[in-house]
Amino acid sequence: MARSTRRSPAEGPDLDLTPPEERRAKIIRRRIVVAGIFTGLLLLLCWCGTRPASHAIKAWHARRLVREASGAIEKSDWKEASAKFQDAYQLNPGEVNVWRAIARLLWRTGQNQASLEWWGKVEQAGQLTVQDRRDYAACALAGSELTRAQSQIDSLLARSASREPADNLLAGQLAARTGDGALTLDYAQRTLSDSRANPNEILSGAILAISVTAPDSPPYGDAWKHIESLARDPVNPMSLDALTFFALHQATRTPAAELEKTTLSLAGGTAAPIQTTLSPAEVAKRLESHPKARPVHQLLAMELRARQDSSRGNQLLDEAVQRFRGGDDETLVALGSWLYRQGRFDTLLSIVPLDRALHRRDLYLQHLDALGALGRFSEVSDLLSKDRFNLDEVSKHMYLAAAKKQLGETAATINEWQRALQAAGDSEKCIMVGAFAERAGATEIANSAYARAILIAPKMQAGYAAQLRVLEQLGRTAEARSIAARMIELWPSDNAAHLEEVYLGLLQSSSQMDAERAEREAEIAVLARPGDWNARKILGLARLKLGKLPQALEVFRHVRVSGNEPPGVLAVRAAILFASGYKNEAGGDAKNLAAEHLLPEERALLSNLTAD
Repeated sequence: MARSTRRSPAEGPDLDLTPPEERRAKIIRRRIVVAGIFTGLLLLLCWCGTRPASHAIKAWHARRLVREASGAIEKSDWKEASAKFQDAYQLNPGEVNVWRAIARLLWRTGQNQASLEWWGKVEQAGQLTVQDRRDYAACALAGSELTRAQSQIDSLLARSASREPADNLLAGQLAARTGDGALTLDYAQRTLSDSRANPNEILSGAILAISVTAPDSPPYGDAWKHIESLARDPVNPMSLDALTFFALHQATRTPAAELEKTTLSLAGGTAAPIQTTLSPAEVAKRLESHPKARPVHQLLAMELRARQDSSRGNQLLDEAVQRFRGGDDETLVALGSWLYRQGRFDTLLSIVPLDRALHRRDLYLQHLDALGALGRFSEVSDLLSKDRFNLDEVSKHMYLAAAKKQLGETAATINEWQRALQAAGDSEKCIMVGAFAERAGATEIANSAYARAILIAPKMQAGYAAQLRVLEQLGRTAEARSIAARMIELWPSDNAAHLEEVYLGLLQSSSQMDAERAEREAEIAVLARPGDWNARKILGLARLKLGKLPQALEVFRHVRVSGNEPPGVLAVRAAILFASGYKNEAGGDAKNLAAEHLLPEERALLSNLTAD
């Protein structure tokens, strides 16, 4: 049996026979490993201890920069604010406060789409405050993102117990953009009647009310009283804005020259009259002497004075050109508008040359309008085709359509209108295409644009009203009546739509019962609103169809007819005059109506006159 080599304790300890050099090497390696582990642990502890402190310092500096940038925004120092926001974002790109601050800066500088992207980040982080929602909604409205605006406004309105004037104002602005006049006025009046409303909210609410009310209505007059009160108080922070609104409203009350055949302008029609005791001369004086007046306000004051004294109009305009031709963009836009209204297109081009026009959208549009008014449509087409300015697609194709039409390029004109319609992705842009097409004489395109607006926003009152008007221009009585009937279903209190439906039905009907019903309704309407020509038109036609000629004549006997009334009114009046034996007077009216847009049934009323 093999003998064991294991020693017993009694035999003494084991001897380490490892060479000394190897033992020293093992000891050194062990010490190195222990030292490495210790050093790693020490570094880890240091990193864990210093990282939160470093992050906190960066976050603090980022918040400080945001506060400083916010102060720069209040002073309208956009360059300083932008620089500080960039530094804040680099220090702490994940800080939500930095995101919302950048969103506000972009919104204040008119960069709505970029601002909406940052607001979306804040929303995704679940950190939208009440004020954030208001700013987000306002930005969405400015950028025509009505769905986003609706979402934020719904959240604000859900706070019924703590709803503020700003929330009602936003809701009213959204209602106005979707064409709901009754809801717009309701929210505007809530804003104006709220004692907590600040001057800015009062001015905005009043302007909102004016935009959806008739000039002879009490809400319209009440809204102007609010604006006048602000304008007369130089200490009020909104007095200068109120005065500016007065001045701009006065400046656009006279219709522009008949330039529809040569202009590409997107401008609308005339403004409604002002219900105020504040005269244009007083507005001009207050604008000139206001402590915060800028050059643009001085220019507006000069234009008001020119309107009051037509004999000095050209002199004042020449003085304005010399004084303000080198002004900032805001001043040049106002000066260009004045020059355009006066037909001074060459002068407009001289103060807004292409290089300067490329700096800003409204200056670029003024440049295009002036070229169009001068008949230089090939230049307009060339500028737009080469994308010299980053114009939105809808406006670009509308302008190109108008230019191509003037150049006689029929196929290209149709293509450009179709591209404009395709690019119009929301109801508001469709309405814009329709209005532009109407002024350009493209009535069928306008009808398509309004129909699409209704399809996108089925409760947009403005879309229905516009399509009703265009269908009547196209002579499609049955379709127009159908639209009017739909409007009555959606807005039962819309008296204008109700009267129009009655009138269109009366034109198409030969029933005595329909004529009697129309007569009763029109009598009530005339008593309530003696100046309503549509009501008188219905009453006169109903009595004509019922054979009540003396009563039909009475409808127009005691009211002054200037010849500027709607063509349908004059057609009905001419038919009544002819049937009553006043053939010469009726013939004169019929001759004047020869070139007007009349419905086939209205044209038929004049058939006997023209034959005679």
